[in-house]
Amino acid sequence: MSRLGWAAAALAAVAFLTALAFTGGRGGPGLAPFTSNGLLTIPAGAVRVVDVSTRERQWLFVRGEGGWQIRRGKAEAGFEERLEAALTLLRNSGPERILTAAEVASVDAGQFGLDPPALRVVVRGGEASSFAISFGATNVLGLSHYARADGRSEIVLLPGFVAEAWEAVGGMP
Repeated sequence: MSRLGWAAAALAAVAFLTALAFTGGRGGPGLAPFTSNGLLTIPAGAVRVVDVSTRERQWLFVRGEGGWQIRRGKAEAGFEERLEAALTLLRNSGPERILTAAEVASVDAGQFGLDPPALRVVVRGGEASSFAISFGATNVLGLSHYARADGRSEIVLLPGFVAEAWEAVGGMP
């Protein structure tokens, strides 16, 4: 290769590296930006009221100017952080599997532990937006929980840590 060819190749390499430096590099597998795919569509910061109930206990949390306050039930210290974490997990953690309405139609909802649910969460946002979800039994392996969002016919299998975060909000054992 001639000197002029080497100089052109070196100049092209420098231009390529400069372009990578200014654009942040090349995209590739595993480098896709994070997008939340959880069931809760209300941003966690916009949530104003959270109602959590089990078969035995119930809590009502309201976000005021000074932060979260408990209006019903009794929660252990640090519930604010646990509540924020549970909201974030419900918004960010998507279902592991979705059982369609056709799959669910032939099975009693009681087999999923959803009639009655073991845990129910109702979330209200600022502009009359609301979201409700019922958590049922765990799957056979005990790693995921069956859940159903109000207004949806399918049953989803959510990671176990999502339901566990909600169970921990009020300080349940």
